Amino acid sequence: MAATAGDAQRAPKRYQQYCPVARGLDLLGERWTMLVIRDLLMGPRRYTDLREGLPGIATDLLTARLRTLEGAGLVRRRKLPRPAPATVYELTDEGWQVAPAIFWLGRVGARVLGPPSPGLQMLAGPVVLALRVLFHGDRFGELEEAYALEVDGEPFSVSVADGFADTRPGQPASAAMRLVTDARTLVELLRRELPPTEALSSGRARLEGKRSTLTRFLEAFAYPQPAA
Repeated sequence: MAATAGDAQRAPKRYQQYCPVARGLDLLGERWTMLVIRDLLMGPRRYTDLREGLPGIATDLLTARLRTLEGAGLVRRRKLPRPAPATVYELTDEGWQVAPAIFWLGRVGARVLGPPSPGLQMLAGPVVLALRVLFHGDRFGELEEAYALEVDGEPFSVSVADGFADTRPGQPASAAMRLVTDARTLVELLRRELPPTEALSSGRARLEGKRSTLTRFLEAFAYPQPAA
């Protein structure tokens, strides 16, 4: 059967160079691939979770990307035990080695991101994951705290220690504060576009804890000034 134009468009492109960087880009440079890995950095995900976290991706394309990552040994499937049996995708040890590249991309992107336009999607998971690259470890290297966030109804744990930040789904065992809000409001707070007093008084955010802790949190995770 002759190949169609659609087949040609779906065929993966290769750099045809004997080079580790080129081969890595052959594997990871296709559209959506790095975002699939980004979402798996927050922990195991069901197929439906990945679909919801990647609006706009076609089902067959997501399936193809997962198969490619599985074939490369970066992602594996695992069945959860009862009482809630389900199949989840998770990163392997080799897959976690891609994390530094994603975080460096995030650091570069944060400097050129600019203010969000009304049409841009803001999802709780990526917004919270970005806190790992936004954390100002140079200024808050001595800070050791955990924060409970509820963003768009999803619970997250954010902890800082030894100059690094970590983010996970779920609530921490103990927290210096609990902030309930939505993804757009959180971004506006971190970009210094929305004063905390206004966010709290208008009901766009709800705080359980000291106002000084919220101020420290916003300073520690503030978006950088845009690059010139």
